[in-house]
Amino acid sequence: MSEVREVFARSQGNGFRSSERGLRSYTDHFGHARLARVDADLGQARGLPGAAYTDPAIWDLEHRTIFRRQWFAVGFASDIPTPGDFMPIRTAGWEILAIRGHDGVVRAFHNVCRHRGTRLVHEKGHRNQIRCGWHCWTYGLDGELRSTPIVGGVGVHEADGIDRQALGLVPLATEVWTDVIFVRVAAEGQPLREQLAPLIERMAPYALDKFCLDAPAENEERVVNINWKLYHEGGLEGYHIPFVHPALEQPPGYTMDVGEKCFVSLTGSLGNYRRLGVQINGTPKFDFNDAAQAAADRGERLPYTIAFTPPTIVVAPWPEMLIMTLLRPISVDKTGVRRRMYFIGPSASDPACQSARQAILDTWDDITNEDGKYSGAVQELASLRDEIGLDTRFSPYWEPAVRAFQQQILRRTMIEGE
Repeated sequence: MSEVREVFARSQGNGFRSSERGLRSYTDHFGHARLARVDADLGQARGLPGAAYTDPAIWDLEHRTIFRRQWFAVGFASDIPTPGDFMPIRTAGWEILAIRGHDGVVRAFHNVCRHRGTRLVHEKGHRNQIRCGWHCWTYGLDGELRSTPIVGGVGVHEADGIDRQALGLVPLATEVWTDVIFVRVAAEGQPLREQLAPLIERMAPYALDKFCLDAPAENEERVVNINWKLYHEGGLEGYHIPFVHPALEQPPGYTMDVGEKCFVSLTGSLGNYRRLGVQINGTPKFDFNDAAQAAADRGERLPYTIAFTPPTIVVAPWPEMLIMTLLRPISVDKTGVRRRMYFIGPSASDPACQSARQAILDTWDDITNEDGKYSGAVQELASLRDEIGLDTRFSPYWEPAVRAFQQQILRRTMIEGE
């Protein structure tokens, strides 16, 4: 990467830094022997080195692989529900502009003007066109360059070499699945449905299409001082639940599923189900999803699945709600976290249910806070544990999914054929 690009990235405050080493994989950085220990028998396996969470060279590698070649979640389609709505997104070293066009389709572009490269949009809004504030180059909601005022002189709006048809906003591949906006920066790659196929299959029993996607309960984004991978790892085990989360019921165990390079999930079941702030025998009563209702009808424990879908979305159908947690990697040690909850039927938007929906959301916010002090400490000590030669370990019973996640990250950051 050129020095100019590195200076530009730093000036934009996105936390992206160039790597002089030009890593092609984690192995280039840590060596094959060290990473092979991740694959050992669980009782003897070692976790990723601390530098995987702190080193700008690793952040650079992930930027060039996971956050360029593969689809990743950047926002929610219901954030921009009306044609003309738009929002800027700064994530994983990219500046993105998501727009809902006049045709109702959500599109994403690089949030960079084609004239002198300034940021086009600074905050969420609604317009019929996108205008750069510096020289007023104006783009349609489809990204097409529509106007170049006085580019050829006073009162002259055209100039030799300024071909508007060739100077539209630079697009990203964009698709929406279950209210989540996914983008792929690379021009070529597999379709989103192909990448998400294992996740879609795993979610099928819960009938996600029955959740009301246009009436979510949500919280504001919270920035936590951890690498994005640590958020996933913090949730991929139930070992800590009885010690840290009094509002949660610990299941006796989990079923782990690994969906190729798509997700790692935990499926558990709830018996003495705590409704997270909602009285079981009180009102309002939220409808269960299909899988939970079928289990309840049979008098069985209620199933739930938490699918950690790297790098930036966690999909979790619980009995009465669908939880979507969106991560926004800001830098190697800062991550934005935003959560949405979707419900089923009239209770999803009934004003009488508002306090109950908020109670559930607040409880999950508390859970995030409870996790935060521990994952934050892991981030703070990551470099130190490498220095003192301390390798992390896995509980063979509770933490096979944490190891599976780390293995998946190692596979997804391999660069071949370059």
